[in-house]
Amino acid sequence: MVSEKAIAWLMAACAILLLLTAGCGLQTDEANKYLEKANAHQQEAEANIAKLKTLPGEWEKNFAAWTIGPTQVDGGRALIKAREVDLDALDVALEEWLKDIKAIQKLDVDEKIKEFSGLKVASIKQWQGYSEMCLRPLVKAYGGLLETIALNRPLVEQQDAATDITNLVAEATSKLEECLASEKQTDNFFKVNKLGK
Repeated sequence: MVSEKAIAWLMAACAILLLLTAGCGLQTDEANKYLEKANAHQQEAEANIAKLKTLPGEWEKNFAAWTIGPTQVDGGRALIKAREVDLDALDVALEEWLKDIKAIQKLDVDEKIKEFSGLKVASIKQWQGYSEMCLRPLVKAYGGLLETIALNRPLVEQQDAATDITNLVAEATSKLEECLASEKQTDNFFKVNKLGK
């Protein structure tokens, strides 16, 4: 299922393609190629973020048993490993998405497109910060909690590890709001400047 955000980004990209296609003497073909790549990398990033969002629910499901044993610990380790892979894939997708948009800024395109690209770069950098400063520490914290469980550490240590996760979730929520605000700023610039029309 495609999210509304993904549809909005795709529509924005299509509108930019239309605007770039209309340009005379501009490097529209190259810009269009970069935009196609950027859209693909954005979709990869969104898919990985969607996988990472499932961590709390999967964690809860894995540890929903009356007693915690090797099966749940192994399941937890597999879950953490899978989310670490998703984090790595997210970082690669964000970096490639960023390179694609930065490449447009170097081309001979309309100044408003360059300005829009600059806002897009800032937005992608926000997402990179969200991944590095929030999502990665959150997955690591789940791993830390898992190890306290696996080593049968005292309940107070397990509770401290759970509290760390709660604090990181609050930080991640705040950073996510910043990311969405940056994205909204980019969308507003697109609308105000009637790009793609």
